[in-house]
Amino acid sequence: MARSRSLLQSLRLLSLGLLAGPALAQTPLNLCMENADNVPWILMGGKPGYVQIMMGHVEKAVGFPIKVTPMPWKDCLAGVKSGAIDGAVSASHNKERAEYADYPVNLNGEVDATRRMYRTSYFFYKGKGKALAWDGKVLKAEGLLGAQQGFSVVAQLKELGAKVEDNTPTADEVLKRVAAGKYLAGVVQVNEGDASIAADAALRDAIEKVQPALVEKPYYTMFSKVYTAKNASTARTVWNAILKVRNDAGFKAEVASLTKGSE
Repeated sequence: MARSRSLLQSLRLLSLGLLAGPALAQTPLNLCMENADNVPWILMGGKPGYVQIMMGHVEKAVGFPIKVTPMPWKDCLAGVKSGAIDGAVSASHNKERAEYADYPVNLNGEVDATRRMYRTSYFFYKGKGKALAWDGKVLKAEGLLGAQQGFSVVAQLKELGAKVEDNTPTADEVLKRVAAGKYLAGVVQVNEGDASIAADAALRDAIEKVQPALVEKPYYTMFSKVYTAKNASTARTVWNAILKVRNDAGFKAEVASLTKGSE
């Protein structure tokens, strides 16, 4: 009898656990992203960008709701750092962020680029006739450079000895300041820089892209260490779903017009 009562109690607990599971799973994963266009990855108009489309597919793949809130990038990072936000999408890896956020890692403990969302490059866009030289290793730039607020390339530029201002959220504004002569050059993501110049004759007349790229970076969904301390398996589930979605033929076809073969 005691054994039967114990078995019945175990079954009741299991039943309650099974009933509680879906309810818990319905709590949305709370992520943030930049609230400005980052062509083609993030688009703030009516048409979604690559990142928004990908996260829609990821949500379906994992089976629980994912809320991605647009906000100023510095606020997004601050929320992840404090643990007020579970994580951020479209984030590159650097040492500062790795102190408060987790990225997917491989068996060697290295950041696992196979589970990235995408990758892209950053270039210098300098005023035509301005003196800036970059050979891939050494930067020669006598003047102020511009970059977007909170972007990881700022630290890289400072390591190269550049004087940098990063007080605007958009690549377009960085380029406009280059064209106006406020900046010797700006550093922006190549898809966005090229698109801005192609769409604006004034920028085309005033700015030229400098070869080679400053850097090529993979971009990830990163999670606050506060979140992964209790939800590491959920983070792994999302990272694995990102890998699956990124390689899915249907997803590739859906975003082909946005990426035009880049990724």
